[in-house]
Amino acid sequence: METLDQQTEASFLELFQRKYASSLIVGVGLMLLQQLGGNGAVAYYLGSVFEQAGISSGLGLQVTSCFQIPVAILGLLLMDRSGRRPLLLELPNLKALTPFLALTGILVGATAFTIGLAGIPWIIMSEIFPMNVKAQAGSLVTLVHWSAAWITTYSLNFMMEWSSAGTFFVFAAISGLTVGFVAKLVPETKGRTLEEIQASITHFM
Repeated sequence: METLDQQTEASFLELFQRKYASSLIVGVGLMLLQQLGGNGAVAYYLGSVFEQAGISSGLGLQVTSCFQIPVAILGLLLMDRSGRRPLLLELPNLKALTPFLALTGILVGATAFTIGLAGIPWIIMSEIFPMNVKAQAGSLVTLVHWSAAWITTYSLNFMMEWSSAGTFFVFAAISGLTVGFVAKLVPETKGRTLEEIQASITHFM
């Protein structure tokens, strides 16, 4: 708290300095990929997705809803036990099952998302930015997150009219990009100080 009191709060434009570039790319990239992977959009239209797959929307929604709560608790426990990076690296690829297995695929994809991308980007965002730009960075990353959520949700109906299977293949491809992004750029933050995290973030410039 004493250190924080001694620091002057940075302006919003200072967030775009070169020294914050790596943190900004990681924070914004995770939020973009989280939404562009389609989980939020699919969740909004889950009833329609189930109906197109020949499954009762009521049954599908009940099963999915009951499944999410224990999975979210499991995700919280795993996050502190195994770290952030392993969960982000391993689980997004499971979403590729969704177009082939309908209900099972949705459950597997939702499980992977809940344990991995649903919450971890928010935690990493709070850990990678220095205190003097944390508020500005949080505002920017949140704006990017909800803008991407709106774009993906708005586009889903048009994509489903184009091709149901193609829509999920696009989401699976973005999930593959997410794995590469995390493997290359996202540091492990579990149990580390801000200085250690800053030192481990890949510097691009």
